[in-house]
Amino acid sequence: MNLHVVYSSDDNYAQHVGVSMLSLLENNKEFSTIDVYIIENNISKKSKNHLISISNNYDRNLHFISLKDYSNRLKLNIGNSISINSYARLFLTSILGEEIDKVLYMDCDSIITSSLAELWQKDISEYYVAGVSDTVGNSTKEKINMDSKSPYINAGMLLVNLKKWRENHIERAFIDFIDSYNGKVYHHDQGTINGVLEGKMLLIHPKYNAMTTFFTMKKEEIFKYYGMQEYYSSKELIEAKNKPVFVHFTPAFVNRPWIKGNKHPLAYQYQHYLEKTPWKGTKMDEDKRSIGEKIVATLFNNLPFTMAFSIRRLIFK
Repeated sequence: MNLHVVYSSDDNYAQHVGVSMLSLLENNKEFSTIDVYIIENNISKKSKNHLISISNNYDRNLHFISLKDYSNRLKLNIGNSISINSYARLFLTSILGEEIDKVLYMDCDSIITSSLAELWQKDISEYYVAGVSDTVGNSTKEKINMDSKSPYINAGMLLVNLKKWRENHIERAFIDFIDSYNGKVYHHDQGTINGVLEGKMLLIHPKYNAMTTFFTMKKEEIFKYYGMQEYYSSKELIEAKNKPVFVHFTPAFVNRPWIKGNKHPLAYQYQHYLEKTPWKGTKMDEDKRSIGEKIVATLFNNLPFTMAFSIRRLIFK
């Protein structure tokens, strides 16, 4: 089996790409070949050499692709609201070329804890993309004109049918969608993917994108906090929590494993893989959350959910 994986990063997140990539290669040795493509925006020579050394240690193929070559040509109407790197996943067919028909796109704030073989072999021939449902309410869907009953996926881990994207000119559809919102699509590139591909996405088990919320909330708490009516079953969420394949370090209340004072229950796994990279021994980042974010985190980390939820509503009306 030949696996194709894509990351997108600038130099600020190069360390996290390294950690994620090492965990990927360490836990997927059954693949005959693995090609990792890093869509990079000014990653330093030093960081590139670190990433190359990780790839070489596992005898895998690493490809750097400059985002500048494409961002200048695309001229996206997005202003300065978010890094252009986030939009790279929308243009994989142009960036990767026509020889690749399927790819796994993964955010770099992640680790892969076991084999991706089962996911990689999943039949998505009738779908444009496969992903895990995100924790969003109907208001998020309404802002991009989605039906409230349509699935809305988190774009941090995507199994992409590039062949179908090319055949149906999905890149052009993405650009037109962004333009129709004057560059201000809610949730940016993620909103664009969901808005354009509505009804054409395959939902997969939450273990393939175990977001921080899975570790900090029960199903009924997720429903209450995000104003949701339906989601995965409690059994599936517990399975994702206990045996995740792809751990996505979304901030939530506990912050990320490389931030001082974080309380993520799997922070030790991030540190485990970090110590196997050339970035071992790197000091943790300072907590730069706003005062409001820190207050909410303190509430939910120290009080019963119902009490914390009520106090939050009183403070932030």
